[in-house]
Order: sequence, then C-alpha cells, then structure tokens
Amino acid sequence: MADSDVKLGERVLDRRMVLSPGDPVFDPRFRPSIETAIPWLLSYRGSWLVPYASVSFDHHSGIEEQNLYRCLFGRDSLIIADFLGSRVPGLNLGVICALAENQGDTFNSQSEEERGRIPHEVRDKKDARAIEISQSEGWKFPYYGSIDATLLWLKALAKETHDDPGILDLKINSKSLAERAAFATQWILYRLETPSGLIETARSNPNGIKNQVWKDSGDSYMHNDGRIAGSSSLASIETCGELFDALKAAIHIQSLRPYMDWPMGPRELNDLAETIRTRLISLMWLGDRFSMATERDAKGFQTPLDSQASNQGRLLDSAIFDGPEWNPYSLAIAEAITDTQLLGPAGLRTLSRNHPSYRPGGYHTGSAWPFDGMFAGRGLLRHGFTQKATALIGATVSAIESIGGFPELMRSDAPLYGWVTSEVIDIEGAADGFGNGFNRICQPPQMIQGWTVAAYAWAKDHRQSWNRW
Repeated sequence: MADSDVKLGERVLDRRMVLSPGDPVFDPRFRPSIETAIPWLLSYRGSWLVPYASVSFDHHSGIEEQNLYRCLFGRDSLIIADFLGSRVPGLNLGVICALAENQGDTFNSQSEEERGRIPHEVRDKKDARAIEISQSEGWKFPYYGSIDATLLWLKALAKETHDDPGILDLKINSKSLAERAAFATQWILYRLETPSGLIETARSNPNGIKNQVWKDSGDSYMHNDGRIAGSSSLASIETCGELFDALKAAIHIQSLRPYMDWPMGPRELNDLAETIRTRLISLMWLGDRFSMATERDAKGFQTPLDSQASNQGRLLDSAIFDGPEWNPYSLAIAEAITDTQLLGPAGLRTLSRNHPSYRPGGYHTGSAWPFDGMFAGRGLLRHGFTQKATALIGATVSAIESIGGFPELMRSDAPLYGWVTSEVIDIEGAADGFGNGFNRICQPPQMIQGWTVAAYAWAKDHRQSWNRW
C-alpha cells in the first residue's frame, strides 16, 4: 500500500490489513453481473421494497469493515432508486414510503429528529451496528443526521407523481404523502433560517455526524491551505442544487394538491428557489471557479472554501443552471471536473490532486466514488458536454470493470497501488468529528455498494448517450 496516504509529520495510530492480497475481489472475473447484484441489495421494510446501502460477499461475512451499511439509508436508497429507474418496478415508490414511515414528527437531539425531516439511517433496535453506535456515540435510531435526504425525497416524490398523481393520497401512518410533502417543505423553510440563507450542517447531537451531507467524514471539507472547516455553519455547494430542485418539486406537488396546508405558496417558493441560486453565486462563485462550500469565520463573515472538489459536478445534474443565461457557470464546472487535477484513471476525484489535503485513498479527500462520477457525467450530458461526459463516465466504468466487485470508492492513483485501498489507516487527531481521538483517513470500500451497482447499471442502460467516441 502506498505511503502517499500518510503525510509527513502525521502520527499513525493504527494500520492494519483488512482485504488480503489473495482476495478474489481483486480479480475482475469474480465480479457478479448486474442482474445478479441488484437482487442482493433488495429487501423489504414492512410491505415496501427498498435497497440496502451495501451488502457483503459471502466470504466477507465475518469481516466487520465489510458489513457497515446493510440497512436502509435515506440518501443512499433514493440515489439507488433514481439510477436503477425502471429496472426495478416499484422501487422508487417503496423507498419514498419506507422513508415516509420514519419521517420526523418532533424534535429529539439524540436522534437529531426534526418535524418533517427524512431519516438518514434506519436500523432495527437489535441491529449490532445500531447497538454499537448508540453505546459509543449516544445516537438514537432512526437517526436523522443528513440534510440531503429530505431534499432528495421531495424530488423523488414529485417525479413519481408524473406517472401517478394519485400516490399523493396514499396514507402512511395516517398521513398522506401530500401532507408529508408539506411537512418536508416546512422543514426546509425552518432550516433556511440561517445567516447564510442556505441550509447549514449544524448538528443537535454533539456526537452526531459533523458534515451532514454526502461527504460526511470530519476531514472532508477544508480550505485551500488544508485547514479543516468548522462544524456548525458549513453550507456545501451541491446542497444548493438539491435545495433548488426540492423547492421546484414542492411547487409541482402543491399544484396537484393545492388545498393542503402548505407553509408557503408556489410563487413564494419559486422566488425562494431563485434566491438560493443567487446566494450560491454570491457566496461560492470566485470569478472563474466555484468553491466547494461556504462557512462563517470567527468574526461571523461568510468565507468560501476555495478548494476544487467533485461536489460542484452535482450542480450539473440539477435544474439550477438550466437555461442559456447560466452557461458560464455550467461551462466552468464542466471544465473543472474534467481537468486532470480532478479527473483521473478511476474517475472523478473527490478532491483535486494538487490540494495539500489530497490523499489518493482518502475516504472523501481524493478517492474516486463511482456514483459521484456518474452523477457528474449525467449532468455533463444534460448540458450538452457529450465528449466530456464520455471521458468521465468511460473512466468510471472502466475502473469498476477492473475489479471483482462494485466498490464504494476507488483509489485515484490507480492502478499504481491497486484499484482500492485494502487497509485501515488511523492517524492522530479528531477530525472525524466523533471525539474518539483519531482520524480514519483510509479504509477499504464496501465491495458491493448499492449506488455503485446502480450507477454502473445506469451507465450500461444509457451507453448510447455517452459512448459515442
């Protein structure tokens, strides 16, 4: 394994091999077909068909690090259902309803539940991982520590109504999906009451997730000099796109059920969506590039995190920059995410390789996540950057096909030190935000990750749209 993941002066507390060199997952011939892998991910919560975030190969059943996410995650399940589309009929509705059953109804600091909020992680009380986290970190399940699950849920619900508006009358625990959409909209308005005018990642449980977005490890947001961002006022760039889409989704749902008790009318919601776009440009556009986030400094001033990262690619998969008047911004993003500093042999790097915090195998600090690259590639296609999409999606697909599974993330210096990290590396420091005295900078990926399976399936199903050169 490369020592490029450990920087000069860092003190390693633990370094151990998890995936042995002889493991068949390193042989691409071992990779199951998509038709085999998809059913492995599926399960039922009550009567609702849902995907788990990850499952393990049989020969990994005894490896703790390969069995971390075998449950329903809000963010993950919505993304998986989105990518799989019509491959699994009923999956999108199943995810929407299963998450609606656990939608927040009150405030609880331990679980970070808030009224209208969609859960981040749904685990049964007897789940071994739930017991472990509850005892060590004081969480309560369902746990609600994510911003984007609620935003993605509204968008998914609106999309589902295009085929069947009647689902809005479906009762989930005595409340219709339309009512629950209104509750989710109210939650958005509540969380927008911030100095930045954006949804920030403030947590109510001091031992909860620090960065309550996809890049949720504690060291995943940093300034261009490597300083790690604070924890209470961070607003991530991709959240702006998700927020814009969620507000537009709320407008659509309200048009179908205008008689519900909506917290804001469609015209006001549309104005708010436009304001979000304005705030994004005001706070994160640096004249020729976007920052990855914004936070307030010690004096209360908004400060952009001027680091080039993959997050901006998600804006292209959103409607936030649809229209010719926004072309300069979409072009800047397209150029950035296909520059060699971000685009590598394994796909889209989470962090630019010229950044002082870059680690080729870092969890959110340099590695390449296939689903993240596929989101960006899909966005490139949306905005007509077909050749760039071909380069990005092609690299991502080739990387997946170079290994015997569907890994959560891949090394961005592959294949120099292999396609995936096979060991755990903990260094001194508490950047992960859990207060346990160490920072886990690298860990092996889950080798059957749901959104990697789904993203790969999407690429296969849409090959004609991107594989033109």
